[in-house]
Amino acid sequence: MAPDPEKIRFWEARAAAYDRLCRRWDIFSELSNRLIDLLPDHLAGPVLDIGAGSGLTSELLLARHPHCEVILIEPSKAMLDLARQHLDGRAARFLAMGLDAAPVHDVRAVAAIASASMQFIDLDAAFGRLADVVTPGGHVAFNLWWHHWEETASTSRMTRWQAVAEAACREARISFAAAPAGPPPACKTRTQLMNASRRHGFELVAEHRDEYLNGVGFGVDYAAMDADWPVQGLAPHVRQAVLTKMHALAQGQFETLVSTRFLLRAATNCRIDASSIGAHP
Repeated sequence: MAPDPEKIRFWEARAAAYDRLCRRWDIFSELSNRLIDLLPDHLAGPVLDIGAGSGLTSELLLARHPHCEVILIEPSKAMLDLARQHLDGRAARFLAMGLDAAPVHDVRAVAAIASASMQFIDLDAAFGRLADVVTPGGHVAFNLWWHHWEETASTSRMTRWQAVAEAACREARISFAAAPAGPPPACKTRTQLMNASRRHGFELVAEHRDEYLNGVGFGVDYAAMDADWPVQGLAPHVRQAVLTKMHALAQGQFETLVSTRFLLRAATNCRIDASSIGAHP
């Protein structure tokens, strides 16, 4: 469950761009707020924010639950530095590490929340560590993008921006080469989720599939977090002109993105014998 060093380097380089993306596009706050909706109305005490990024979920949680303290777990130092700025003066702790790190043993929380981060973590290892952190009766709320959950992975989403990008590059007489298609991301499965959660004393108490109508320009901004996209070596003013054209072409176009959110409750302190576990509730 140790964070992949390559992924850490990837997000270190894109931290500022990712922060701008999160604050420009409402889908990120919608994802976080729908997770917060699952938590108890009168939540108070420490809450673990897993893969906290630049702190958006923690900000939204504190706004709705002022009697909480957020504990941000984030392996990217650049992301955590941004989170410190956004949460300056708020009830927050910052731990530059992954969920696997030893100091988590010393953390206790009434809840844990993870928006767009659990896809990077092995579920069995994650629930094993959360069993040491979340107090009995406490909650874990997380979500998975459509392509990281087996029951939605076959749907085609967030593809229309590519045609917009290609058209803008053609108009600018820039040779645009689409990134080679890599292997599809590994999907979390229901069997993995149920086995891992039950083994470590958690029960699934709520599950919701959500749809978000999102602007096609989101895909452009996501790709543009890479400073060398769409073509390496473009002068800054040329690149900005091309990106502006992409957004002009995307204006008024929308597509539906899907995520699934889950709420689990820590039933007891005791670990459950894995031999008693089935694949489904």
